[in-house]
Amino acid sequence: MTDQGVASNANPPVYPGPLDAKANPPQGYPPQQGYPPQQGYPPQQAYPAQQVGFQPQAATVVTATPVPGQPVIVRTAAVGAQPNDFLALAIIVTIFCCLPLGIVGILKSMEVRSKWAAGDAAGAQQASQEAKKWSLIGLIVGIVAEVIGVIIVIVYYVAIASSVYSYY
Repeated sequence: MTDQGVASNANPPVYPGPLDAKANPPQGYPPQQGYPPQQGYPPQQAYPAQQVGFQPQAATVVTATPVPGQPVIVRTAAVGAQPNDFLALAIIVTIFCCLPLGIVGILKSMEVRSKWAAGDAAGAQQASQEAKKWSLIGLIVGIVAEVIGVIIVIVYYVAIASSVYSYY
């Protein structure tokens, strides 16, 4: 800067020290007394190059050992769409029709999701069929119970009405 407060064309001075990241890269915390020195992380392997045009693969389990003594298991998801879990039907049956059978339907629909996430496509399909079965049984039991309840109420009020008019 000059005397009038106008900046000059000269470059600002370079300040050596901890702010210069290229000269002094961070090294982590200094060693502490009474503790062994820290070990760095092992070098990481790069991901393989992506293929042009994704090809679905069958469900497989691949075991690799990048660091001796530490196995890594990579599991690929099952091919295809997740089976219907009938969760909405099970919730509606639980609220409006038959609570115990609706709860069984909800539990079976949760099994569909957990088995699918674990890669068990056949188990997820079976749990889907069971969720549908229990939800439909609950729906039918609930409808039948409502119809029987309405018939009992109608018969009860008809019996009361006939007994009231019989005294006159």
